[in-house]
Amino acid sequence: MSPRMSAEERKEQVLREAIPVFARYGFEGATTAEIAKRAGVAQPYVIKLFETKKALFIAACELNMRTTLGQMRDSAGGKTGHDAMEAMGHAYVERMETDRDSLLLQMQQYAACWDEDIQRTVRQCMQDIWNMVVDISKEPLEEVAVFFAKGMMCNVIAAAGRSDGRDPQWRPIIMALWPDRFDEEAEPAEGSEPPPSAGPATA
Repeated sequence: MSPRMSAEERKEQVLREAIPVFARYGFEGATTAEIAKRAGVAQPYVIKLFETKKALFIAACELNMRTTLGQMRDSAGGKTGHDAMEAMGHAYVERMETDRDSLLLQMQQYAACWDEDIQRTVRQCMQDIWNMVVDISKEPLEEVAVFFAKGMMCNVIAAAGRSDGRDPQWRPIIMALWPDRFDEEAEPAEGSEPPPSAGPATA
């Protein structure tokens, strides 16, 4: 028989199970009933722990962004400058590709910024990551801004399912963002050749 969870442990479990639900259905579409079902608790207990669905959504977003920040920070090690940003960029891309719930929840939090409380949370989370990159890299703010802009484009590409480089329409865009991402001599996809020029990307 497994040991009984404490209230704090149960709260952490509910929070973890909330992330994939919010990632798929967004703030408005997700239900505390579905989250409770995944966590193996009663729906009223979820409300008892977090009071409102919005409070649970904000907590899930904060956890998701703290995890992202931690992985990026740890990846930099003792590096500074461009080397630090490159290491953090690779860590971010790896997280996007290995944890789709993390990526989609991040997109969902931007979509929910019509709510002022969520908007405030998103601003703070992004500010924390920005400050971390600035403090570690010591790069000019213009360079950090480009780093974040590339990251947002990476989000779109990964969410659209084209980060593996096998689509010849998207491959030149990926190579522009991540020059060392793929072996340029490798075929982008079986039985297909890249187009002569990088025209508009298509699905």
